[in-house]
Amino acid sequence: MGRHDRIAATIIVSMLAVLWLGFLVHRAPFFAGSLWGGVFGIVGAAFLLVPLVYTVVKRSATLRRAFTREHSFAALLQAHVYFGLIGALLAIIHSGHKFQSVLGIALTASMLLSVLTGFIGQHYLRYVAENIREKKTQLDGLWRLLDGAYWAYAQAPAGGAGTAKAGAELLPLASGAGDLQYSIQFQERVRKLFTGWLSAHIAFSIVFYLLLALHIWAGIYFGLRWFR
Repeated sequence: MGRHDRIAATIIVSMLAVLWLGFLVHRAPFFAGSLWGGVFGIVGAAFLLVPLVYTVVKRSATLRRAFTREHSFAALLQAHVYFGLIGALLAIIHSGHKFQSVLGIALTASMLLSVLTGFIGQHYLRYVAENIREKKTQLDGLWRLLDGAYWAYAQAPAGGAGTAKAGAELLPLASGAGDLQYSIQFQERVRKLFTGWLSAHIAFSIVFYLLLALHIWAGIYFGLRWFR
């Protein structure tokens, strides 16, 4: 996923956070059962089912070969991300911020946790990895400059102008190298902290889809019974 994809995903995840917290200032108890609430719910559920295609294709060698003959697998991953994010947005709107039932709260929580763990893995941790690679390249360049400045300092006549100049160059280079080294170590610790993102993403997704199936069944069963 490129830089623009990361920006777009970050914006959508931020919107999800804002919409989810909207229950603090707004609640529409009857919106989910209204016509427009139903439209948002059905479209959102359809969107949220699309990511399952990526999961099935990824784990089937036959389907993967058939798909990649004409399409890029990266395009399927992109669809997995965007359909999941947009579907989650529609689902939050469908809820009308009515988080009263245990099923509704569990469904919303598992959906948001699935989105968050997916976002951490596909966007944030990849960004961290790219940032670490760039900083290691910069650090290598600084070490080379520092090595050259050190030898210039060591070979300059004692007490001469060359010694003072080389010494003045050493300090900022050493300080910059130390800062970069600390930043790399910190980001490496962050990356290790979230190494289990994929397992968490899969676990939350399984829980979410089971609860979504139960939610759809309850909506059809009780909704149609009410209609009769």
